[in-house]
Amino acid sequence: LRLPAERVRVIYLAADARYTPTPVPEDIQIRARYSLPDRYVLYLGGFDVRKNVTTVLSTYRRAGPAIGEECPLVIAGRLPERDTPFTPDPRRLAREQDIDERFVHFTGFVDEGDKPALYRGAVAFIFPSRYEGFGLPPLEALACGTPVVGSDVSSIPEVVGDAGVLLPPDDAEGMASALIQLATDDRFHAELGRRAPAQATRFSWKRAARKVLAAYRDVAA
Repeated sequence: LRLPAERVRVIYLAADARYTPTPVPEDIQIRARYSLPDRYVLYLGGFDVRKNVTTVLSTYRRAGPAIGEECPLVIAGRLPERDTPFTPDPRRLAREQDIDERFVHFTGFVDEGDKPALYRGAVAFIFPSRYEGFGLPPLEALACGTPVVGSDVSSIPEVVGDAGVLLPPDDAEGMASALIQLATDDRFHAELGRRAPAQATRFSWKRAARKVLAAYRDVAA
């Protein structure tokens, strides 16, 4: 847009305060409401092609035979009303990739208040998005103490930092290996789980508000 750099302010979003690693008594009932198993890998987000759910499923076509029975993939969120090139139906994609039905669970719509319980219960959060303006879902996962396996493009590396495994968005094989390690290597999982909330604390709504106010004051001056 040929704007001078001094006119641009970069101000990060943050996760809501309810996203914490500390379980609450309602977590068990919430996860039961969505028929979730004891251990699972979570995808929670939209379904347009930018979100790259095809790679989510390709990852589990590779990881499923190793961990799918005891740690299936949970795809959460309102499914597309129509199966289109822009919003492909992930159920069709799973069938086309011949993924064992035991390895994938679709929850459908998730109430906003239920999301922390889903994040907290997950072994890992997978997010191979091709482009994000910010990337709030991986930050919410980190705030809940859940490691992220995601793509190394756009803003995602800034959000995830060292609290996840980041790979090219089409590297389903690499993501499958990372998920298998997180599901089977307790030490590796514990280390990334320790880093996750620490990374999330780098983002704060108070800090965002202060920076927005400072920007307005600069302009007014």
